Amino acid sequence: MKVKPQATRRHVLRGGLIGGAGFLAGCKLLDQRTFDPNASRPPKVYIPPPPPGPPPIPPLIEVLAGTPRSQWESAVQTVTRKALDRKPNILFLVRVLAPPGISEDATRDALQRVLAEEGQPIADTIVGAGADPAQVEMSAMPDSSVASPRVQVYVR
Repeated sequence: MKVKPQATRRHVLRGGLIGGAGFLAGCKLLDQRTFDPNASRPPKVYIPPPPPGPPPIPPLIEVLAGTPRSQWESAVQTVTRKALDRKPNILFLVRVLAPPGISEDATRDALQRVLAEEGQPIADTIVGAGADPAQVEMSAMPDSSVASPRVQVYVR
């Protein structure tokens, strides 16, 4: 049996096409992302973080618990007189801060102790320096950012 050259050619072409199709199926086609992986993708917008807020207002006076009265009394009187000279109707905010205790009862007891032993004498010194008792406001609160009890005086 003699094979016709056209049939052979057809088988070779058919086999070549099938083999070429199988070869190309395993290949990645070339496109614009072959050379630039970000081509035709929308840009990612960088949004910077917001700027930091203003720093907190520092207290006018800060006295650590346990500081002897002789070390802070004259400074509190001087600062109180200067503040009253600048603004006669100024409000003194005396804040007693203490680190939180193990329980609510321990925290409350520590705040009451610091308020009576440290906060009240400072408030009395402010009143003694010329401020009206209505110009002094006291508060006590736990604050986890402090390591030891302290009294801070702010003005408004």
